[in-house]
Amino acid sequence: MPNRARHLPYALLLLATLSGCEAERDAARVATPMPATLTGVYSGQLPCSNCAAIATTLWMRPDGRFFMRQRFVDEDAATLRPGDETARYSLGRWHWDELAGEAVLRGAGPERRVAARDGGRLELIVVSPLEHVLTRDTSAPAFGDRLALDGESAVTEKSATFRECLTDLTFTVSDSGAYRELRRQHRRMNPRGKVALTSIEGHLATGDRLVVDRFLTIKPGTACPAGRP
Repeated sequence: MPNRARHLPYALLLLATLSGCEAERDAARVATPMPATLTGVYSGQLPCSNCAAIATTLWMRPDGRFFMRQRFVDEDAATLRPGDETARYSLGRWHWDELAGEAVLRGAGPERRVAARDGGRLELIVVSPLEHVLTRDTSAPAFGDRLALDGESAVTEKSATFRECLTDLTFTVSDSGAYRELRRQHRRMNPRGKVALTSIEGHLATGDRLVVDRFLTIKPGTACPAGRP
């Protein structure tokens, strides 16, 4: 026991020294401010192991949300592969990691990181010797694709809203499309006006209004899963 007591000061000194070195390393890491021109629309063709490329468009919104569309391109020509006309979508929220100098995209799948490069380019950080680069696309329209969405819907006497689970965006529902069916399902399944997890197919119209193209399901008393993304 006395031997342990005699060595204790040296152990504490070593611990303090290591902690100090770690603090100095953290302080030495230079913060990288977010580029003022980071947000916007980027597109390009990413490398693919079993196809010619993956046609990709990424919408980086100023409000910290993102939408990504990807389609497989055929080996023989710059066309979609048969059966792959349906796009794959990712959506969620993003933030700037100033220590890494990268934007972090979080949605339903794995976390993605992108770094800004010169000339209006974004590079996806991946474990691959091949560059995964998207270029700013000023001609791309606003995101308006029709896709499946899960969110919390609420209906009042005169309007309806939809809070999408992954982006946490709340949209005013347009009175076109399947709007009446959404209201009818609320009257039938959710007469007490509880929180209702609702699945739809829809698209965004001008002014970020949500058009419900097709009503799918409603689960009164159920909310968006916690902790996503």
